[in-house]
Parts: sequence; C-alpha cells; structure tokens
Amino acid sequence: MDGEAAQAAARTYRDVLGQYASGVTVVTTLMGDAPVGMTCQSFTSVSLDPPLVAFLPMKTSRAFAAIRKTRRFCVNFLAAEQAEVSNAFASQADDKFAGVDWAPTDSGMPRLGGIVGWVDCVVQDVHEAGDHYLVIGRVEDLGHGDGEKPLLFHRGRYRTAGEGPE
Repeated sequence: MDGEAAQAAARTYRDVLGQYASGVTVVTTLMGDAPVGMTCQSFTSVSLDPPLVAFLPMKTSRAFAAIRKTRRFCVNFLAAEQAEVSNAFASQADDKFAGVDWAPTDSGMPRLGGIVGWVDCVVQDVHEAGDHYLVIGRVEDLGHGDGEKPLLFHRGRYRTAGEGPE
C-alpha cells in the first residue's frame, strides 16, 4: 500500500472506530515520589473472577514506562465536567498534575478528585499489540467517586451520557 492509500486507510479506520463511544480514563502511578499519568480511552473490564481490567498505552508513553517500574496503577474514570483534566493528561506537559486535586489510594497510587470511579491495580501481564501494549491489571481495590455522569468520547469529541450526536 502506497503512502496515500495508507493514509486513507488510517483515516477510514479512525472514522469507523470513532463511531464506538468510550469512557475516558486517566491512568496514574508514581515515578519515585512524583505522580504521573496519562489519558487512556482504551480501557475495559476483563474478568470478574479473578477481577481483571486492561488498558492499552502507546509504546512511547512516558507514564507507562513508570507503570512498568512500579508494577502498580490506578485507573480514574473521568466525570462529564473533566474534559480539561483529560486534555491535560493527554498533553506532553512535564507536570500534568499541576492544579489537579488528587489523593493517594491505600497503595499510594494517585486517585483524582471529582471522578466517577477508580480501580487500583497491580500489573499482571503485558503483551505487545502493534504500536501499543496490552496491559492486564489485577484489581486490588476500587470505589465510586464524587462525579455524577461519566465523560465520554465519540466521533472525535467529548460527550456526556444522554447527549445525542450532532
């Protein structure tokens, strides 16, 4: 496939998969004493027994490099009013936690304020998956947050539950 055809195929791929609405999460950990995190839409539950979840970070993710070292992470489910938080954690900023309310979980992982829920995990497996990794985490703790409605991503933009397409 030549360059132009490959670009067209990639656009079609993104357009079609953009029809699938997903929740928006921020996956956090610690690098030494400093909190780090990344926005991640590729998150899913895997198993109830044992309780497992999965997320798919890009291989180039700096936050995932820290998760590989700590072997721990917390998935924060963003609330409808947290689009700016999502954008901050999707950026290349050095301190993505600047101005963000958070507190440590019992394991010490950063749990963001205002979220609708969170899952604290230990890395169980990591598999290569193209330009991403498939990370499976064993759930050690979880809970509800203060947020009411989840932040969603659909057709290339943020949405809220109950909001119809344009």
